Amino acid sequence: MHHRMFDNELVHLERVLVNAQRITFRSTYWRERVEQLSRCPEAATYRQRIARLTQLVAEMDMEAAQ
Repeated sequence: MHHRMFDNELVHLERVLVNAQRITFRSTYWRERVEQLSRCPEAATYRQRIARLTQLVAEMDMEAAQ
């Protein structure tokens, strides 16, 4: 994935997942999108941001289980 596309995708997911607690989303879809980013070569540079997205998806799973 091109660096600019990767960064745009990362910013998009950060915006969406921060607001996901107010809107109902399927966490499996978002988890797959985050995992796709984590497999890209650029991911090493953004590992903290990707870890935060992974945490947000995990929180969505915990809320859905309650």
